[in-house]
This record gives sequence, structure tokens and C-alpha cells, in this order.
Amino acid sequence: MGPRFVRLAAIFYGFLAVVAALWNGLRDRDFSVFGDSIIAGTVLGFLTAAGTVLLGIAVYRLVPVMREIAEELAPRLVDGASRRDLLLVSLFSGVGEEALFRGAVQPEFGIVAASIVFGLVHVGPDRRYLAWTVWALLAGFLFGALYIVTGGLLAPVIAHVTHNAATFLIWKRSRRDRFGAKIP
Repeated sequence: MGPRFVRLAAIFYGFLAVVAALWNGLRDRDFSVFGDSIIAGTVLGFLTAAGTVLLGIAVYRLVPVMREIAEELAPRLVDGASRRDLLLVSLFSGVGEEALFRGAVQPEFGIVAASIVFGLVHVGPDRRYLAWTVWALLAGFLFGALYIVTGGLLAPVIAHVTHNAATFLIWKRSRRDRFGAKIP
């Protein structure tokens, strides 16, 4: 992951956010960003991210296939990436995906459909990635519930962005600690 990947991520996820805004505009539906309470959305978003990150660490430690996938993906995703790039991709993906799935798909088709499609777009190249797809499906339900409870995108966006950012940074640090100077 480098500057080119970050630029492509900005374009792709920006496109998802634009599609969500247009979808809502064409359906004459409000695009609720902040929901009922900015404070509640912010707190719930960060608490949810803390829970998902801790659960993710536990799953990584307890499920061998998750460690295999992480070791396979790390050289392409985190080893050569700067912390800035990891944070930007986390921000772009969290905002773009939540705008589309919670802000447009969920109001149109419901939490079940939005969560299933969210899980399906996180399908990997082989059967081992099924665990990652299931994780994304469950995250879709969790983020969808945050959207329902708070009435806006703020909580699911904060949860998604913070989860991705924390996971990337922890992942990068753990690899640097294990492999030393080989990982920037």
C-alpha cells in the first residue's frame, strides 16, 4: 500500500459516498449524518470500535486461519505502508462504505439485506477467507444497529474508521516488533 493505492482508495470510496448521496436524493430521503445526538453517536462509535478491536485480537489469537490470512496479507497491506496511509485508507473506507451501506442500502432494503451485501463485498479469493466474510457480515449488523439506535451515520462511521485504523496500526506494530528493521 502506497500513495497510489491511497489515491485510488480516495476515488473509489468517494465514489461510494457520492452514489449514496445521489441514491438518497433520487429517493427524496434525508441523508442523516449526525443522528439524534452527536455526543451519543461519538461515544457509541468509539465504544463499539473498542469492543470490535478487542474481539478481533481475540479471534486472531484463537482462530489459526485468521493468523494465516493476516500473515498472507500483511506484506501487501501494512508492511510498506506509512501510518498516515493506513489512517487515510481507514478513513476513506469507513466513510464510503457506511455512507453506502448504512446511509443508502439499509434505509431502502433493511438491515438484513445491507449486512448481507456488506459481508459479500468482503469475500476473499478462497474458502479460508470465509471467516473474514462472516466477520464483515457481523460487523454490518453491528454498524446497522448503531445507525438505527442513533438515527445517523456518525456512530457507524466512527466505529468503522476507528476499528480499521486501530487494527491496521496494531497489525503494523506487531509485525515491526516481531521482524524488527525489516518492516518500516
